[in-house]
Amino acid sequence: MAYEELFKKIGAEYGLDWRLLAQQAWRESRFNPLAVGAANDMGLMQIVPATWDEWAPKVGVFDPFDPESNIRVAAALLAHLRATLTKLGRPETYWWLTAYNWGIGNVLRLLQRNGTWNDVPPERQAYAINIILAAEADALAEQLGLSTQPMYG
Repeated sequence: MAYEELFKKIGAEYGLDWRLLAQQAWRESRFNPLAVGAANDMGLMQIVPATWDEWAPKVGVFDPFDPESNIRVAAALLAHLRATLTKLGRPETYWWLTAYNWGIGNVLRLLQRNGTWNDVPPERQAYAINIILAAEADALAEQLGLSTQPMYG
């Protein structure tokens, strides 16, 4: 199954825009399912081992280098981050993408200190904004019937 179909299927299961998941995978690993990062983050969505160990059993997957399993863990985590931050009055996509990248603990500490988006480190802001803008560009291109680059596997 092509990655695009995985993003669509799993995105729908978790109420997430599949284009957002796809752009996040592109940003994280350039769609390399075997990628290993500097912090031993794994697979398409570059999930750190502790996060994998926590979330993989919850969603019933076992192989961090299996694209479907990796996307599923990332989507479950994003949905959880969205729910957590929505309860705190921060439902915006950029907050939960930042929490995925920077860690929910960092975001929660910032919010507890009455921090704002302007207090988020610039590289963390850029991570979230670049993913959101790329996903929105993909959606617009699709709406206009324009062909986008074959990025989704």
